[in-house]
Amino acid sequence: MKAAPFEQHEPTTVEEAVSLLESLDDRAILAGGQSMVPMLRFRLAVPETIIDINRVEGLDRFEEDEEWLKIGALVRHADVERSALVAENYGSFADTAPLVADPQIRNRGTIAGSVAQADPKGDWGSVMLAHEGVMVAQGPDGERTIPADEFFLLPYDTTLDENELLTELRVPVPGPREGSAYRKLKRKVGDYAMVGSAARLALDDDGRIETAGVGLTAVDITNVRATDAEDHLVGERPSSALFKEAGELAAEQSNPESDEHGDASYKERMVNVLTQRALGDAAERTGVVNRRVSQ
Repeated sequence: MKAAPFEQHEPTTVEEAVSLLESLDDRAILAGGQSMVPMLRFRLAVPETIIDINRVEGLDRFEEDEEWLKIGALVRHADVERSALVAENYGSFADTAPLVADPQIRNRGTIAGSVAQADPKGDWGSVMLAHEGVMVAQGPDGERTIPADEFFLLPYDTTLDENELLTELRVPVPGPREGSAYRKLKRKVGDYAMVGSAARLALDDDGRIETAGVGLTAVDITNVRATDAEDHLVGERPSSALFKEAGELAAEQSNPESDEHGDASYKERMVNVLTQRALGDAAERTGVVNRRVSQ
């Protein structure tokens, strides 16, 4: 099946893209196209107009300043996968990028597009939650930032206004004793997650957990921030016993559904296991906790 006929616009500035969103009624944004193009081909989406943002200046920005890692709307999964900066300082991002689909999709698909898609089985939403990241949106009234834990509403639905463009993701620069990780259970290479868990730990000078983040994939109608597990971790010293308790709390806060990949009770057990493992990886990456303690 071929896509239905449509008009195409190729703006070169964010302002032009937002103006098109505001002036056109039946339109869709095209960035990496890894979700949009199949929907067009099978006529699950039949917009009158496509707004292709691949020529918009500045949306491919991928850089770190004193406060944020900034990931523009056109940064591809493969850009993160190949980044030395990410490999050194952002363990959860380094873990996640190679697990997304296949090389062809990673070369074209964008992280921001995946986040905007708001598929609860998508990996990046959980990573953003664990890092307390923010989404940057540009609309007719200017720019606004949206905390990750306020961004996801329902499957494939976010707090973005219909005339807003997601332009950038921002992640706080990690401290000197901070580590993060992502663990994912899937049937085969390239599959969506059956269950996933992102973890972030920052330790204080005394070796206690100062801040913690845990984001869960494919266990509810949106990506989930496991706040009960986070609260339990803060103020404690990293240990396998502590991580077991946090894994149990994360599982209790999850709400998976039974499907062809496994029943709900199995998925809850996997939330527990993967959260423990992700926390262990994150603890080791703080540079303070040795592998024996983090296991």
